Amino acid sequence: MKKKLVGGLLCFLLATSSLFNLNQQSTAYAADDVTGITLEKEMRAMIDRGVMNGYDDGSYQPFTNVSRGQFAALISRALQLPEGPAKFPDVPSSSKLASGINSASAAGIVNGYTDGTFKMSDFITRDQMAKMIDNALVYLNVARKEAPLSFKDASDISGTFKQAVARAVYDEIVKGIPLENGVYNFAPKKTATRAEAAAFIYRMLRTAYPEYNVATIDANQNLVPGPVIYSSFAEANNAVTSPDQVVTRNDEVVKMAAGMVISSPAFGSQITNIYKDQNFSNAITYVNANQELEYLQSTDEYVKINIAGTTAYVKHREVSLIPKQQSKGRSYYEVDQAGNLNHYVYNPAGHSYESYISGKAPSFLTAGNHYYSWDGGVFYDANGTEVGAAYQYFNYLPARTVTNYTAEELDSYINNRLAEVEASYNSNPVKYKDYKDATKISKIIGLGSYIKEAESKYKINGLLILSIAMHESKYGMSAYAQERNNLFGLNAVDSNPDEADFFDNVNASIDALATAYLNKNYINPLGSYANGAVLGNKSQGFNVKYASDPYWGQKIAGHMYRVDKFLGGKDFGRYKIGETISNGLNVRSTPDDKDDSNIQFTYKQFGMPVAILESTTQPTGSIWYKIVSDHIDYNEAYIYSLHVKDMPIAQ
Repeated sequence: MKKKLVGGLLCFLLATSSLFNLNQQSTAYAADDVTGITLEKEMRAMIDRGVMNGYDDGSYQPFTNVSRGQFAALISRALQLPEGPAKFPDVPSSSKLASGINSASAAGIVNGYTDGTFKMSDFITRDQMAKMIDNALVYLNVARKEAPLSFKDASDISGTFKQAVARAVYDEIVKGIPLENGVYNFAPKKTATRAEAAAFIYRMLRTAYPEYNVATIDANQNLVPGPVIYSSFAEANNAVTSPDQVVTRNDEVVKMAAGMVISSPAFGSQITNIYKDQNFSNAITYVNANQELEYLQSTDEYVKINIAGTTAYVKHREVSLIPKQQSKGRSYYEVDQAGNLNHYVYNPAGHSYESYISGKAPSFLTAGNHYYSWDGGVFYDANGTEVGAAYQYFNYLPARTVTNYTAEELDSYINNRLAEVEASYNSNPVKYKDYKDATKISKIIGLGSYIKEAESKYKINGLLILSIAMHESKYGMSAYAQERNNLFGLNAVDSNPDEADFFDNVNASIDALATAYLNKNYINPLGSYANGAVLGNKSQGFNVKYASDPYWGQKIAGHMYRVDKFLGGKDFGRYKIGETISNGLNVRSTPDDKDDSNIQFTYKQFGMPVAILESTTQPTGSIWYKIVSDHIDYNEAYIYSLHVKDMPIAQ
């Protein structure tokens, strides 16, 4: 069903049509007491629709508190509820609010107290308002889902209202009161203002009756809404006739011809979940806010994306769709004069870039040009033409390999790097404030000896351990490192960073990284998060489940590359790297598959990078690869060569 936008008040419930156009605005307003307030759009919509009326003096008093009776009447008016019988003894029939209260009561939207009264004159609190909104959506047969309550004052929300608030958070009806550093309060017992009441009802109606539109991107890259409002995605999608048009739902783009998907975690969350299927039943990874994902297609229910070479799905509520015509920037790779590959990561929130060295520049890339890649290995030019494929050696070097560098050599790099970051502080104390006195107090000073000990004890490459430590601890200068001896931010999860572990010394934090994380779940091919024993990206390796930053693996590989380059390049290219191409691949202790007695472990899925030591030909003519075993109990293993392909490495 579609309808034209018209001026004036609209009826609220029309048979088989959407409720009303919540986006409609009068063409001009006089300077009244609503102009310029934070919730002006929401309050204007409710005024225009006759849900909220002004006072005799022409004011609307957006900051005046709302009573329970007034809010019940507002909901009743918004939903055009049928009349209901009188129920509450303290609601006189002579009251102008009686009809609305009785209607809302009959619909199960409002309830009284245990003594049978309604207390219509009491100011309504935010938790009571959330409960009435929830009851209204239940009355409208809207399916309800809950979101985590991450408000700082969540414990102040009583059990009576918790579910209603959680549902309102999920539907973004409740957005919280900002404090600082991304922290919000719900303030359950705060009395609600007329503006807040209007906003709650406005968002409730958009939840119950989403409106679809076909908007056009004009020559100035502005999104211009079309003249028709549709009640379904299918109707709007069928009306699209140009690549410059997009489908919107409640003003948000849900379908476009081409563009970028930006992770925008839902309120109360720090991550956008990435799913294997469009029904969102199998979450395969996640990313933090403001990360680029390749747009493939979308429906009203899901967005199909590419992340690091893997096709996946995300929920609309956890991303933003940016049409190609409106894009102000994107991440890119560039070769510098020293032959390094620099990755410039675009932040759409601030329209800014940060960069890091990811490794050696592939030979087919030239300085001065921008290149684009979704997985850090397959590169495209500005026209979208593939120019070549080459992955970074250290990003796909299996963790059970051994570095050539001694403790003394690792310490020499540490000392040199600390001198560099301290010099950065001396040149710009504001920008590089974290590195003051780095050469004196850094927690990675003299770490080389224990790194080599840990390499031998835990069978984890020492250069990898050092590089993770440098990255996660800001070269041993982070608050976690300085105050908790925690070089890796262990247990500092996105949802609760203050829970990071304390250690007696930094060596203990290395032990914990090895035993409680890498060897338990990541390197271990039988571990809970086994996706390959390499740093990788959001499709392969530790990065799939270890960090929300999609470039975490590439950044640490960049550290390994820089250490190796400084110390003479003795590690680069020492191992030949292959990649498995079969699911359910058995890795064996001997080069034969006559029986299963020699199976060390099984790779459940394909795409596992392996370090190839040599090949051997059996009397039958079959060729087997001897590899570094990912299993901690073995040093070497064998894989039938037909199940492995060479991984192209940047040279």
